[in-house]
Amino acid sequence: MNYNWKEITERLNNAIRLTKSPIGIKVFENKSDLDAIQKLRRPKHIHMPCQILGQAIQLGFTIGFTADDLVGDNCASTVGLAPQTETWRKGSLFSGVWCKNEEDAARHHGVLTDTSGRNYEAIVASPLRSERIEPDVCMIVGTPAQIFMLISGYQRKDYKAFDFFYVGESGCSSTWVNTIHTGKVGLSLPCYAELRYGGYSENEVILSLTPDDLVKAVEGLEDLSKVGLRYPIAPYGMQMDVREGVGVSYNDTKK
Repeated sequence: MNYNWKEITERLNNAIRLTKSPIGIKVFENKSDLDAIQKLRRPKHIHMPCQILGQAIQLGFTIGFTADDLVGDNCASTVGLAPQTETWRKGSLFSGVWCKNEEDAARHHGVLTDTSGRNYEAIVASPLRSERIEPDVCMIVGTPAQIFMLISGYQRKDYKAFDFFYVGESGCSSTWVNTIHTGKVGLSLPCYAELRYGGYSENEVILSLTPDDLVKAVEGLEDLSKVGLRYPIAPYGMQMDVREGVGVSYNDTKK
């Protein structure tokens, strides 16, 4: 389904006042498909995927990349631009670094999102408002309060609880890569690479959703606003009589 992403982005920003651009991410089976995208940038240096996504989020770039643009083979295989071979699954790069030994490294890489279900040669990230791609997944970077409200908007109708997939380092595998391959909502703290190379803040969290799920979340946000549950969340003094505050939302707490 095609959406009016300028309108949706405006509604999202009106609700939770994001300071970084919500982006869309799309995968392409053939890297030659990149030629059809308007105002597409290509990396000028060797990067990590989180750096390239950071350029879309913080600089507003529409930017596409292939495995040739990435450092080494680890990131390319993690995001689906190269096969996840048995050698990659050993996780040797992480042994003695993020993981104590080879066994722990293999456990880590063994649980990363399996990308073998789709074959693609290129990935493009672009601000949703630019409408230069029809995204496979949407990615939101915000404060814990902003992301809490957005998830609450999603949960307001057809409620379900979440059991989020979290792998630690290689945070992209917990969010947008996993959403592309499973359709599930992803939530993660920025990993070390995202903080150091992607320009994310230690005060932010990352949320990934399918386009349909993002629209559902925005609609829920607007419904929450109508009943007085809005962002920013006004702090209420910890020594105040709470009945005045909660009485606005819950009728049976006014007394």
